[in-house]
Amino acid sequence: MLGSTSIRIGAAFLLLIAATFAALALGSVAVAAAIAIVTAVALTLILTSAISRPLGRITDAVKGIAAGNLQERVSPRPPGEIGELADAFNQMARRVEELVVTASQDHDRMLAALNSSADAVVALNSNDAIAFANAAAERILLRPLQTMTGNPFAWVMSNAQVIDALRSSREEGQSRSLVVERPYRQYFQVIVTPIIDGGDWASLVVFHDVSEVRRAEVMRRDFVANVSHELRTPLAALKSVIETLRTGAVEDSELARDFLSRADAELDRLVQMVEELLQLSRIESGEVPLTLQSLEISEILAAAVDRMESQANKHGLNLSVNVASAVPSVEVDRVLLERAVINLIDNAVKFTPEGGFIVVSAHSSDGMVTVEVRDTGEGIDPIDLPRVFERFYKADRARRAGGTGLGLAIVKHTIEAHGGSVKAESDPGKGSVFRFSIPVPPAR
Repeated sequence: MLGSTSIRIGAAFLLLIAATFAALALGSVAVAAAIAIVTAVALTLILTSAISRPLGRITDAVKGIAAGNLQERVSPRPPGEIGELADAFNQMARRVEELVVTASQDHDRMLAALNSSADAVVALNSNDAIAFANAAAERILLRPLQTMTGNPFAWVMSNAQVIDALRSSREEGQSRSLVVERPYRQYFQVIVTPIIDGGDWASLVVFHDVSEVRRAEVMRRDFVANVSHELRTPLAALKSVIETLRTGAVEDSELARDFLSRADAELDRLVQMVEELLQLSRIESGEVPLTLQSLEISEILAAAVDRMESQANKHGLNLSVNVASAVPSVEVDRVLLERAVINLIDNAVKFTPEGGFIVVSAHSSDGMVTVEVRDTGEGIDPIDLPRVFERFYKADRARRAGGTGLGLAIVKHTIEAHGGSVKAESDPGKGSVFRFSIPVPPAR
């Protein structure tokens, strides 16, 4: 570019000299001056064009990068010093592109990590408006993400304790933590942290679901209360018998036999409770090895019904069994599974009034054999239904019926040890259905 420009300038300069000498030779100074001026202007235009065009390309490239086109480069390369300037610009543009790509990848990775978190993460600006919320926030705070961003945090979380924690955290520059309850009996640990040098972000609020921990704590507390109740009742009865005998009833042989009979019954209840606790503990820990054998489910159900038939008749109940045709055999521990079915029938007998029906049935579908124990009893309150398989959990109706409160827990863990699942359904006042399913072994 500058090479051709130099040729043009040289040619113009030679023409200037030739024209000037010709004018002077003719004795015209004015003509010579005019020629010199025209030539100077032409030279200026040539030089300006030679410099401004490559500079214009550099300017266009700068505008392209400013507009977001990071692939913009100065090409072809101008010669000379302007070319060096173009090289420096292209090098800078490549470095900027690399930095932006790296920053974008880091941002995407951070966003992916935040959106993969089970905890809700919400960033607030200095005005306590939501600047960012991850995917879990939508599920936990029960609002679409697009409606949260830009809105005040108090609109999303109108809990006075959280708002106070947010304010004190920012004022004192320290994190705050508290547990709040959300709809549907969900509990969250809320951690509020001030963000130092976070630009537009001033605070970070994290919601960690502790519902399972809270439920486990409730179960533990209820377990302690229930087992204390179950132990206190027979122990109190035994103490009463002993005190009565000590005060002279032992001298009355008939009365003494009656009290000793009561003491024996209470001891039997304690022994049964201890045995069932030990059995449940062994099943849970896997210390009871399953003696698996291929059996027809009809054999197990028939044996359980035979053992419970006299008890059902004693309560004036109709107990029957119904197994669908072509139910495949299962690989199970006969003793444990039969005990589980007996526990379900025993539970149905306790809560079915005289004249009622208990039907034990089995069918298969989708690679599972399902057993149902259906009764026409008083049913289970919806509040109690989710907890009927917890150890020692007993609703008011169960307390009236007696028992240790461990039978259904043993059923649950026995079925789970066989790779199955158990479920209870009930229509209060009309009866209940206890259902468990175990997998059909693969064909050999």
